[in-house]
Amino acid sequence: MEDVWHIATMGIIFFAVFGAFCGLILAYAAKKFAMKVDPKIEAVRACLPGANCGACGFAGCESYAEAVVKDADCPTNKCAPGKQTVAEKVAAITGKAAGAASPVISVLRCSRNQGDVKKKYSYIGFDTCQGASIAFGGPYECNFACIGYGDCETACPFHAIHIKDNMPVIDPELCTGCGVCVKTCPKQVLDLIPKDALCYVPCNSRDSGKAVSNVCKAGCIHCGACTRKAKDVVTMVKDRIEIDHEKFDEDFAKAGVWACNKQFIFRYIDPERQAKAVEQIRAEQAAKKAVAKTQQQQSDAKNPESV
Repeated sequence: MEDVWHIATMGIIFFAVFGAFCGLILAYAAKKFAMKVDPKIEAVRACLPGANCGACGFAGCESYAEAVVKDADCPTNKCAPGKQTVAEKVAAITGKAAGAASPVISVLRCSRNQGDVKKKYSYIGFDTCQGASIAFGGPYECNFACIGYGDCETACPFHAIHIKDNMPVIDPELCTGCGVCVKTCPKQVLDLIPKDALCYVPCNSRDSGKAVSNVCKAGCIHCGACTRKAKDVVTMVKDRIEIDHEKFDEDFAKAGVWACNKQFIFRYIDPERQAKAVEQIRAEQAAKKAVAKTQQQQSDAKNPESV
């Protein structure tokens, strides 16, 4: 029995000494071959939000921090969630110019509920937009409509999206414009626009006007009226209305909104302003009809034989 205890004790001592020896070797190797990290990279990384959203175009915050320190051409204002505050901090660390970080937010380019878009079938499967989109393009009659299962809500790292009435609602105060939701949506119904943008088009359909009208009461019919009134600033890109917000101003905004007299789908972002604009447009239309009717009545009175 004593021999067994002796062997066990010697084994424990051996492995303890061997483990300590290996630990010392590993510690020495880690110190000897450790990669020296630029303290500036660590400082930049510390001031970034840490969402790793990829909005900057890099794999994550670590990659962007390394690039902005080592690459002289990498700007300091590429962190959308951090906005101007982070841009200024990064500029102070790297010695570069801060530049202006234009804040952007995500908007929903779909009016499925307002347009009363019906379902073409009952989807049974995983409750994800990605899954539902595989089945015949989604359950709604408009193949470009928001599916509404909330992949964007799940993906948003800043909890700026929540689902209401089977549609995403974006909180402009929480949205950082990181673009994760845009990349997640299989239908591309989410879009990034400047936070101070005047107008947008809440329709994602690329179908012809007749096809849109057949399934949605509030869809863009691609009549081109807004593109003619706001030429070269509002254009049709891949069968969808796009706005060049850098060139877009108040005159273009009024031209586009007033030109869209079918569904008012080309609209102001501010709901109150849009409501007033629609009221004014309808009043103008009613006045024109009244004038035309009066002129017709006067013409009929002068030429009773033509009646």
